[in-house]
Amino acid sequence: MVNMSRDELIIELILQDLKHNQLIQGLDRLALDAGYCHYLGILDLVEKLMVVPDDLMDHFTATYMAFMDRCLEFPITRSGEELRPLANGCYALLKKKSGQ
Repeated sequence: MVNMSRDELIIELILQDLKHNQLIQGLDRLALDAGYCHYLGILDLVEKLMVVPDDLMDHFTATYMAFMDRCLEFPITRSGEELRPLANGCYALLKKKSGQ
């Protein structure tokens, strides 16, 4: 088994959330209103792993969600690897915004 660093784990969580958001936003665009029914809580996990201070939480969340909103700019594929640059960019900005 290969161990994952904390940074790699967070990026992978963000990547999975981006992929999930592609599905949810796609369903919403088809008027199937899936957004609020299938929240995975990945943002909560990322916030805990990054130990975000309470006074930065709102800005951190807004930054994260801005990246989630961009997921449909990328092709929807089985692996979701096309989203990896977006996940990396999201993590880099979150680190900066949270003072890490």
